[in-house]
Parts: sequence; structure tokens; C-alpha cells
Amino acid sequence: MYETDNMDKFAEFRTHVPVLSHTAYLDTSSTGLVPDFVHDGVARYQEDRYLKGGDSVWRLPGGEETGTIGMMDWAKTQIAQMIGAKKENIVFGNNSSHIYTLFTSGMYFEPGDNVVLVENSWIANRFAWQVRKQDGLEVRYAKARNGVILPKDLFALCDEKTRAICISLVESFTGFRMDAAAIGAYCREKGIWFAVDGVQALGVMPVDVKAMKIDFLIGNDYKWMMNYCGTGYGYISPALQKSLKQFGAGWMSDDERFNTGKQVLCLRDDAGRFELGFPTVSGIYGLGLAAEKYLAFSGADISEYVMGLTEYLRERLSETEGVQLTYDFARKNRSGIEVLRLASETGVTNEMLREAGVGAHVSGVDVNGFMEMRLAFHYYNNKEDINRLMDVIGK
Repeated sequence: MYETDNMDKFAEFRTHVPVLSHTAYLDTSSTGLVPDFVHDGVARYQEDRYLKGGDSVWRLPGGEETGTIGMMDWAKTQIAQMIGAKKENIVFGNNSSHIYTLFTSGMYFEPGDNVVLVENSWIANRFAWQVRKQDGLEVRYAKARNGVILPKDLFALCDEKTRAICISLVESFTGFRMDAAAIGAYCREKGIWFAVDGVQALGVMPVDVKAMKIDFLIGNDYKWMMNYCGTGYGYISPALQKSLKQFGAGWMSDDERFNTGKQVLCLRDDAGRFELGFPTVSGIYGLGLAAEKYLAFSGADISEYVMGLTEYLRERLSETEGVQLTYDFARKNRSGIEVLRLASETGVTNEMLREAGVGAHVSGVDVNGFMEMRLAFHYYNNKEDINRLMDVIGK
């Protein structure tokens, strides 16, 4: 059993997330909470721009001050360390969908080539590939069985014309965590690109792009990374970067940023070549702060703590009538997301949850008389959040 009681650093961290003083918030898989250090850092930038004008001086953890480009470099370093990469392979963009299209639009293929996805996975990733069908790309889908996708389900769809396997490390609608290491090893052996949507994993679940042999990885800011909306980030392996088409360029793409007298573009030799113009710097700063906190707390401790909360949920469910897990995956395939089925007889409504200060919601009743509730456990959650939810369900 995972331990959740002896990690005082997470209890102290809750004091930096104001929403938790009045709400048992369990909806991070939709939108995460913002801690005070992210809010204060972004607010300071906004105030400086408003009251002083010009660019901001960024204060990094530890007291160092730097300019915007230096701050971006620092943030890339934090994110790179979080995923076992180098900062040169990190890229920022408007959101995770924007970053994803660097791969879907930039990958070379011949008519009749194919990519392998998971059916009913996140829609933006499916849509990004579907628009390439007009260029002759075939899109193949592996089907889940009761929420489970095994590596062999993906491999069975591959052939000599398969250019990429693309997965979500954690499936948004079920919480199923894929065996990325096995898929990555297969892809590397077969010469297939391996792309991973890490949005529902990064920040709480361990990700190592080298160990998992990931070529392309995306994340966003406003869920598990505890930030405001408007910034995506990605990892592009050195091999893939050399293979992608460059569809656009701006002053940030050049190897001499700020050289406004330059007449001819010379693309950067890192992933920064895909950054076109001035980005959402406040979002990048927030991402850096969240990644720095992840590293300070230890990714291993974070995942252990979050998995401990899912174990505690199972204990409470065993004591409560009318509610059960929709999916009960093997431990290695669990994540911070759990989905519940509630019998309509429980009488739980969204109004009841709001009045009790529970940040979760139920969907409509299905043909079998069950409602559905998706829960998400972050390291800012604790057992009392689960108890407050179960008090509503058990009434």
C-alpha cells in the first residue's frame, strides 16, 4: 500500500493553494488550481508592464534576476530536468494542440503511409491527424477493451508503411496509463516515430523521454502544471527535429535573436527554431515554477503520494453503497484520474456537491441508471478531500 501520511511537504503545500481552504477540489483533469507563488509571479509581471513599462525583470527561485530570454532558458531547463531531457530540445507554443501540429504538419510521409492512434482518445490529437488524410495519410485506430489499451493492440496495426504511433500517456476519459516504455522500444526497433500526449500525466506522473524512447512529447499549463491558460510546451528529439519540415519562421527562430539588421534567416539548431515570435512569457514563467516545484518535491514522491490517494479512494468506495469504479486497472496502469459510476438512487446532484464545497461533478443518468464522475488527484489533494466527497455520496 502506498503511504500518504508521512509526506508533510504536501500538507504544507496545500497552504499555498487558496481554493483548498474552502473546496475539496477534485477536477484537475479539467482545470488545475493555481498556487500563490505562480499567481504572485505572474501578477508581478503584469504590474511591472502596467506601472513601469518595458520588459520585466524576472526573479528566479533562489533570488537570481534575469531578463525574458534568460527566464525562458531557465524554464526550459526545469522542464527538461522534469522529463529527463536537455533544454535544447524543449519548445514553447500557444497551447498543447499548437505544439502537436509541429509534428502532425511537419512529418514527412508518402501517400499510403499510416499513423496509429487510440480510438476515442483526446479529440485535438485525432483532428490534427485527420486533416492530413487529404494528403494521402491513412489514420488507424486501436480499440480499447474496457478502457485498456495494450502495446500489442497498437503493434497489430503497424506495417512497413507505419510512420508514427501516437498515444496519450494517460487517457483523459478513463485515467488509463499506457506502457510507454514498451511502445517506445518497439518504435525505436522498427524505425517508427513515437509521439506522446503527456497533458494528463506531466506534473504528477513520472515521464522520462530517454527511458521511454519518446520522440515527441507535449504538455500544457493549466491542468496538472498549476498555471493559467495560454502556454503549451513540448519535447522534440534531436533525430525528429532534423526530420521535421519547417513551415514558418520568425525572429525567435533565428540563431541571432534581436539582430534586427540581419537580412537572411539562419535557423537555430535547437527546438527554439519552431518558436516564431514573442511568447506568453508569464505562462512560461509559471511553467518553470511548477516544474521547479516538481523537482524539489521529487517526482517519485509525488507519484507515490498521488497513487496513495487513489488507494484510499478504493478503501472508501468499499464502505459505500451505490458507487463503484468504472475502471479498475492494474496498479501500473493507474494514474491521478479515477472514474466512478454512481447509481441514480444515491441522489447525488451537482448542486449538492457545490453546497458541500466539493469540486467535482456528475454527468446525466445512462440507460443502466448510472451517473459518471471523473475525479483527479493532485499532490495538493489529501484524504480529507476524498472524505468530503464520500460524505456527499453516502448521505
